[in-house]
This record gives sequence, structure tokens and C-alpha cells, in this order.
Amino acid sequence: MRSRVLALVLLFLWYQAPEALALLGQPFPVWAGVMLLFLPVAWLAGRALLGYRPGLAAYALEWRPGALRVLLLLLGASVLLRGLTLWVGASLGVLTLAPLPQPPTASALALGVLGALLTTVFPSVAEDILTRGFWYRAWPVAGRGAAFVAFSAGVFVLNHIYRLGLGPREWLMLACAGLAFAAATVRTGSLWGAVGLHWGWNLASNLFDLVLDVQVLRPPARTLLSAGTGLALLALVLLLPARVLRTQAVTPSP
Repeated sequence: MRSRVLALVLLFLWYQAPEALALLGQPFPVWAGVMLLFLPVAWLAGRALLGYRPGLAAYALEWRPGALRVLLLLLGASVLLRGLTLWVGASLGVLTLAPLPQPPTASALALGVLGALLTTVFPSVAEDILTRGFWYRAWPVAGRGAAFVAFSAGVFVLNHIYRLGLGPREWLMLACAGLAFAAATVRTGSLWGAVGLHWGWNLASNLFDLVLDVQVLRPPARTLLSAGTGLALLALVLLLPARVLRTQAVTPSP
């Protein structure tokens, strides 16, 4: 019990530190470096405090057969559905979409895509560990079924401590996304499904900004549209056949 609490506190404080440093005006290399260190810290906590070998198995993040397929499938689905949300938003007059006045060159676009991949994957994995993987494997207080999905979605909302002041619409959007990410964890039996959806969610905005000028005309409606995207992802995860989402089970210690 004590080791689990210590691991949770360590992970929570380390995850929140980069945004706190950014708000305090620290330069990008400082707070980005702290974020990059989250995975080594999580690995160490998994081994030293939680007793798992390998350390990331404490969060159901051990590599297993089928993980890459699930990761790429749900990553792509998340990006596509986020793109569909933009199209729906433009059709409803919630936002406008237009090509950038000065489109990037091929080399600039390639560098932008690479940068987007790298800058979105680490925060996504870190938050998945803290709000889903830890509770799924290291401390399954809500089990590993429907109760876990609801519990994890609530933890995901509360973990956005710097956005809670934005109000109920923001909470609803976060909860809907959190339900989809947690359901992916349950259906795949590992954290890789959640990583795929969450990474795709964060990546999509960066990718679209490379080629599109997106102007939000009705922010409240835009937030509700994003909540709808979360529910659509949840439906996708629940409706996909088990054989598509299956990853080969492994038996980590302890």
C-alpha cells in the first residue's frame, strides 16, 4: 500500500511539473526535458517501488505481440475522427477551414510532421501511465472492467488541473475522451490501445495546423463537438471485433 502511494505521488508530481515550469516562464528545453524524463522515472518506480520486471509492466505497457498493430490502428482511427470533427464543425458553422496562405515546403512539412510526432507521443504516454495504466495493473482498485473505465475517465478529468477552471463543457469533453481511452485499455488488455487513441488525439491538431488555417467561431460548440469525437472513439473501440484488438497476453512479475 505504502509503495503504491509513493509511486502514485511521484508520477503525479513529475507529470504536472513540466506544465508548472512552463507557466512559471521556464524555457522550452527545461520543461520538455523534465517531461522526457517521465518514462525513466516511471520505469524506476515500476521496478523499485512496485516490484515489476520489466518496470513499465507495472502500467500494462510491456511490449507484446500485436501491440504495434493495435497502436497503429487506433492511432490512425483517432486522427481520422478528429479530422472528421473539423469537417463537421465547418459544415455547422462552428469553425472555418482554409489552406494556409503560405503552404509549407515539402522539407518544412516533413520536419513539422516529425516534430509533431515527437512532441505529442511523450505527454500522451505519460498521462496514459498516470491515469490508466497505473490503475489497471499496479493498483486495480476499480477492477479491470466497466468500473475501471468510469473510474479512469474521472481520474483523467481531474488530472487536468490547469484546465478544470474552464468549466463543465471542458470536463465533459475530457470525460468522453477518457472513457474511450480507458475502454481501449480494457479491450486490448494493455495500455497500447489507449496510447494509440490518445496520441492520435493530440497529434491530429498539430498535423492539421501544418496545412490548415482553423478559426473557431463558436468555442462552446467546438468543445461539445470534441466530446462527440470522444464518444465516437468509444463506440469504435466497443464495436471492433475482439480479434482486431487482441494482443498476446504475457505474465509480468510480480
